[in-house]
Amino acid sequence: MMYMARLNKKVSEPSILVKPVSRFGGLDNIHVALIVLVAILVLLVVAISFTTSISIVNVTNATAQNCTYAMVNGTCVHPIHTISEAKLAAERILAGYSTSSSSASLLPYLSDVAAANVSYIAQTGQWYASIPYTSTSGNETYLLGILMQDSNLSKFTTFVQMVGINSSLSDNYVASKGTIKLYGQPSCGIGTTQAYWFIDPYAPGSIPSLVNATNLQSKFSSRLNVTVKIQYTQYSQKIANTYGLNNTLSLGRYILCGSVQENFTGFVKSLNASYYQGEYMSPQVLSGIASRSGFNMTALNSCMASSQSVMRVQAEQAAKYNVTSPSAVVVNCQYLAIPQSASQAVCYANSSLC
Repeated sequence: MMYMARLNKKVSEPSILVKPVSRFGGLDNIHVALIVLVAILVLLVVAISFTTSISIVNVTNATAQNCTYAMVNGTCVHPIHTISEAKLAAERILAGYSTSSSSASLLPYLSDVAAANVSYIAQTGQWYASIPYTSTSGNETYLLGILMQDSNLSKFTTFVQMVGINSSLSDNYVASKGTIKLYGQPSCGIGTTQAYWFIDPYAPGSIPSLVNATNLQSKFSSRLNVTVKIQYTQYSQKIANTYGLNNTLSLGRYILCGSVQENFTGFVKSLNASYYQGEYMSPQVLSGIASRSGFNMTALNSCMASSQSVMRVQAEQAAKYNVTSPSAVVVNCQYLAIPQSASQAVCYANSSLC
């Protein structure tokens, strides 16, 4: 009887034994290598810090050091231009927006140059002007930033909140809120202050602006003379393409000749109530409004018969004052405004009126 031997072997899972490095306090080889690597990196950072030179420009407050603008590394800086010159340059840049074909053209009339902050940046040799302006609704205030090179103030960059368009340089400048000073234009002279009310009747907002004109005339009475002047721009041209030039000019003729009649205010109210933006108004409709307003129709028709030559002269005046907007007001022959800011321009041109 044979007996088979029984195999009784215990199989255990393999294990990795890490032999400690006794002379390093029980650390293994991997940890020692990591410590050495960290030490090398620390030494490298220290070496770089000692070999790198850092240039420090010490700009000190100007007032504290009796410098007009600032002190850089112990020396007073002397820019080429003064604060007044930089502010005037910023006002000219602001006035340049008036010729823009976008909503940015309103910026000069919405800005408050009296609240402008102008400072010199000594490190870069630049002037920075910050001018606040209000939204068209008047509910929000934004900032126009102008960065100008001291070496040449005509080299500039503008930063306008809510408006993404650059200005063009202008010889005009913004003299006060809502008022642009026209370069080289003298005043109309002594006597009654003049306000030339340029409109293309078919342009947006022109007819409603006549309410502003009559209100302004009523407010200042004989101390102000508001004169309506008719322009022919792309808005009237669009109407003329359909209804003919003579029919299109009828609206301007009735406004021009009606403005010298006694009840012009009543005519404006009726016209404003009957007019729909961009819609053609026939001579028959205009004649009915004029008749109901109590106009002297004989004098009115006589005026309109000779109005063509008057409107031609008015177009030349618009060019003289560089009126590019279909609704603009020239006050005292030297200040440009829009209908909404005409009152501000009048008060600036003749403070005794306000």
